[in-house]
Amino acid sequence: MSKRNWSAIVTLALVAVLLLAGCQPAAAPTAAPSTSGEPTKAAATAVPAASGPTGTIVMGVWQEPKGLIGCIFYEAHTNDILDSMYLAPVNLDENNEMVPVLLSEVPSVTNGGISADGKTITLKFKDGFKWEDGQPVTSADFKFTWQFIMDPETKAQTTAGWNQIDSVDTPDALTAVVHLQEAFVPFVPTTLTFPVLPKHALEGVKDPGNSEFARKPLGNGSFKFKEWVPGDHITVVASPTCPIQPKAESIVFKFVPDINTLLALIRTGDVDVANDFGEAQASEVDKIDGVKLIAVPGVNIERYYFNMRDPKDLSKPHPIFSDMNVRKAIAMATDRFTAVDTVLQGFGKPAVTEVDNTPWSNTDLQPVPYDPEAAKKLLDEAGWKVGPSGIREKDGVKLSFRHSTTAGNQTRENLQLLFQQNLKDIGAEMVIENYPAATLFGGCANNGVFGTGNFDVLGFANKPTGIDLAAEWSDFFMSSAIKDCATNPAGTNAWGFADEGVDAEFAKVLSELDPDKRLVAIKNVQKLIYDQYQVLYVYDRSDFYAVSDRVTGVNPTVFGGHSYNFEQWAIK
Repeated sequence: MSKRNWSAIVTLALVAVLLLAGCQPAAAPTAAPSTSGEPTKAAATAVPAASGPTGTIVMGVWQEPKGLIGCIFYEAHTNDILDSMYLAPVNLDENNEMVPVLLSEVPSVTNGGISADGKTITLKFKDGFKWEDGQPVTSADFKFTWQFIMDPETKAQTTAGWNQIDSVDTPDALTAVVHLQEAFVPFVPTTLTFPVLPKHALEGVKDPGNSEFARKPLGNGSFKFKEWVPGDHITVVASPTCPIQPKAESIVFKFVPDINTLLALIRTGDVDVANDFGEAQASEVDKIDGVKLIAVPGVNIERYYFNMRDPKDLSKPHPIFSDMNVRKAIAMATDRFTAVDTVLQGFGKPAVTEVDNTPWSNTDLQPVPYDPEAAKKLLDEAGWKVGPSGIREKDGVKLSFRHSTTAGNQTRENLQLLFQQNLKDIGAEMVIENYPAATLFGGCANNGVFGTGNFDVLGFANKPTGIDLAAEWSDFFMSSAIKDCATNPAGTNAWGFADEGVDAEFAKVLSELDPDKRLVAIKNVQKLIYDQYQVLYVYDRSDFYAVSDRVTGVNPTVFGGHSYNFEQWAIK
């Protein structure tokens, strides 16, 4: 496969959707009407063939979930599996446009679903959707989902968007009126893409993260849970109660220990579909007969977050990274330019901010330059002197820290080795300490690394929820989202970053209905974060998929990934 620069493609793909969603809530294209009169998931959703669902598709997943309740076990691979079993009020189609699923229409100012001040949103649910046990899906389930996520006893990993709700009225079984505390522009394109949970099955359940439901969920999607064999696979099968019938009879999510094993299983035909390949494996996938490589220009930015708090005592500043000179020096000593040319084989480019390759990007900013000599000088001036071991010290503290990312990802591990040597050259010791994704991103409920803040530097990329990046992006940096298992277990600012200027600009990003004023705030907040070197933006990723020629319907997109249309997957 030839090397490509995807940024121009991404920009073209995102201009329409991001400017639409990023400016103000607006009417979105609705799904084409079903010829059978049944609810449809998207314009591309076809009425099932008369023969019914047939065949089994095996998808390789290189991280096993710890549970199957999305808000508690909030991790990309877990959420992808859950997308097969759950429906949300709205979804994205193959064009990254919002379409109604459980709702009869996407709320907008134009259709009256959103009030002029942006604070009241009316949801009109379709009739006919049911949970696997035959109970109807109602507006009460949506209200319960909000209450469940916000309940501290749930120990949700994230409450983004839901925490903007003041109250929910349910005047009838198919209507929910959402009252927001204030205008929250990303609510429709992000919060409404979260699955709705069954009130009758989860209400009153103690410690839901460790409940039977977390191991055997009750869904309302095209597929229903069949079995979970620990260490091996999760199987879902076509659900007879869902109006949106799938084309495949079952999907097996096969767990594999690492990316190289996943590559081998694709090669032997034991796995039909796989994703999350790094750039190092993309060219190998492209050489396999009977397998198609799909490269999607993504908005996943590989980045490293410096912990601003001491992992041993989160009430104290980090003994190393509370010094901005150290953060800046490490950024300048990390050779991301060579990494793109060697480890990434020319795919991607050094990253600049959280919203690269979008119309939101502040183009006045450039990647932090690679300048190890300037980094050494900065550390010298800051009082970090080289000790007998070659590692710098200051006030008895060594410039030694842990770097953690997902275990088994060859690309990430190769980057770590390169950067480890870069930092050794300036007198900094980077100790590699990686974990399985479910452990790395685990929350307070399961003593995860992310949840407990037990890291020095945390590296990852994530797929934003919905087409408005601001909801999740802001929760990574606003002081109100600082994570604390005792006081704010659902916070996603696990690194303890706090800045009044950033808080003020993000408040505008989330509530400003004027598109021009909102864009100014978006660019301002990028500059404020950039100048503090709290994040080392490594590179702009592409998303790579391997799909066997025997499988059709896998059509990954920039925002929807591969999981937005499981019902369309089929065996030829």
